[in-house]
Amino acid sequence: MKGSHHKSGQASFAFLLLVVLALAVSAVGCPCVRSAVNADAGLRWWLFSKFGASKVCPEMQKRGVPLKMALVGPNSVGRFFPAQCVVNVNEQEHSMVVDVTGSGYVVLPFTRRVGFYAGVSVEYKPDFRLEEDAMYVWGRFTRAMRQPDLRLLGVENQVINLATQTPLGDLATVLGRGVLESEISKGFTVVRLEDGDDFTLGILNPPERPKRYFKGIGDNVVLESNVTELATASRDYLGPFEIAQNNAALYARLRVTGAPVDYFVVDRQTGDNWRHAYESARPMGPNPGPSIAYGQATQGEMARAFPVPPGSYYLVVENRAPAAVGLLGMPMPFEARSTLTYSIESSAR
Repeated sequence: MKGSHHKSGQASFAFLLLVVLALAVSAVGCPCVRSAVNADAGLRWWLFSKFGASKVCPEMQKRGVPLKMALVGPNSVGRFFPAQCVVNVNEQEHSMVVDVTGSGYVVLPFTRRVGFYAGVSVEYKPDFRLEEDAMYVWGRFTRAMRQPDLRLLGVENQVINLATQTPLGDLATVLGRGVLESEISKGFTVVRLEDGDDFTLGILNPPERPKRYFKGIGDNVVLESNVTELATASRDYLGPFEIAQNNAALYARLRVTGAPVDYFVVDRQTGDNWRHAYESARPMGPNPGPSIAYGQATQGEMARAFPVPPGSYYLVVENRAPAAVGLLGMPMPFEARSTLTYSIESSAR
């Protein structure tokens, strides 16, 4: 198996947990031990508990996680950014409890933009299987250790609070069960291939593979691939993405349906400050720092390479069409939405 390639499809909080498990056991993928490892659940657990558990939190805190909600469609409608993380390994049950807190945002009908703080505590049972041409890593959700701790940071529709009844239910339930719990409880699979790692919600068994949105290019390493829905006057903060090598570029492949999408490449500190203002639901303001690159993706497909030094970067995407809002903040049917399918990659220069 090749190096540390990451590619995410329909991601949830579980995404970074499972990728690190794949990294932890990649060294045992040779044919001489494949059968022995597959047959020995105790050995697989030992590999995770000794080599993988300590890496879970550092990996989780590197990247924002797309959030989806089945009631409003299959695409992501927001993102959660883990800030603090603790992992406790249960040797008797062969499970791990992950406590994560952080902030994020979603854009929903009626409420429009909602920024929130969330604390979640969930238990997973990790496992993996070595195939001749792939490694499958599974996270089987067992239980939520407690109800999510949810607090509003800001709501664009200012008459809304956590107890407000919306057409989708009260906001606390929409965020807690509709966005957070429903995603986590599906379980997840990472399929590790020679050209990268693919993630999907749910449990896939060999030879099933997660869907890929773009065909691979050369030696590019795919950092994240997904589909996000951009309402009018809204953004998504993709990343942050780590570029570790010299003479490398952040490479974006974008496919736009609907309204044009503006994009900005910014360093992590600038992006974090910009995101925190967005989560507070303040009026959308300009970038608080310098942009490394800026452009617009119109309907259709495009690709751009952004040469950057080693560091961590956001690709911020924005639908600048003005919001068409009717009574009680409900979006109008002619709202100029954007659907963005993307692959963010690291490429050599």
